[in-house]
Amino acid sequence: MASAASAPPAPSVVVDDHSLSRVPASARYGWFQVAVQRFGQISALSQFLLGATLGFGMGFWQAFWAITLGAVILEIVSVFVGIIGMREGLNTSVIARWTGFGKAGSALVGLAIGLSLIGWFGIQSGVSAAGLVAILPILPAWAWSLVFGLLVTAIVLRGFHSMQWLANITVPLFLILVGWAVTVELSRHSIAELAAKAPAGPELSFVAGTTLVAGGFIVGAVIT
Repeated sequence: MASAASAPPAPSVVVDDHSLSRVPASARYGWFQVAVQRFGQISALSQFLLGATLGFGMGFWQAFWAITLGAVILEIVSVFVGIIGMREGLNTSVIARWTGFGKAGSALVGLAIGLSLIGWFGIQSGVSAAGLVAILPILPAWAWSLVFGLLVTAIVLRGFHSMQWLANITVPLFLILVGWAVTVELSRHSIAELAAKAPAGPELSFVAGTTLVAGGFIVGAVIT
């Protein structure tokens, strides 16, 4: 009978994804894999709400320049934060600990990010459930929300590879769907007429519109 000391170690259910250490070069993915997933963020509910808000409260050219300036501000932050992440290979909380926040401060940064993402995950699950109920009313909204949330959680728990596989399929399909929808809608209206049309809702200032664009994904840029 083999002794306990000579027995093989039991497989661990915990996967170390370098949460507290630098990600080694051998475990890193190329820029394209990361870019596909980040590009998939255009399918987020927040982006549709942002476009609807700007279109409802701003004229075409005012909205155009608000989006342009807001995107430039966002990209400046994204590029510099991305350079830090690429060089250090550490997550946001650990980097925060080493850049002046300390152990307690970095924990608060991680807590704030976690709570905000949990809330947004709940909103996304609810919106997805509403759409699924409209298409397949075989389950109530709360049940579809639970199913959707568990499915997404299972994909994320399997790691970046599973998320990458899903993004490779869904992002191109989504871009095709959006391209088709935009083409159909623009074929029904005059572009010149739309550009000259006054906003339908209360006026939104240029500063407010720019802030909405830059702030709409600033947390995502930081945690990426």
